[in-house]
Amino acid sequence: MNKYTVKTPELCGALGVSRQTLHSWEAKGLFTPPRNMRGDRVFTKKQKKQIMKAFSPEGKKYWHFKSL
Repeated sequence: MNKYTVKTPELCGALGVSRQTLHSWEAKGLFTPPRNMRGDRVFTKKQKKQIMKAFSPEGKKYWHFKSL
């Protein structure tokens, strides 16, 4: 089973932002997403929760994926 079950459209919906907003955050260095072998942004449910917390009104406004 693939642990990366959340894709960009689901994350955008949860955050209430567009795909373009995620691209903008990435370009500004505020957001570094994990990617699969094809280069698609993919997330675990835990990462989705972390990102939602980071970009909430009281959040730190940045989130970076750290590979092992």
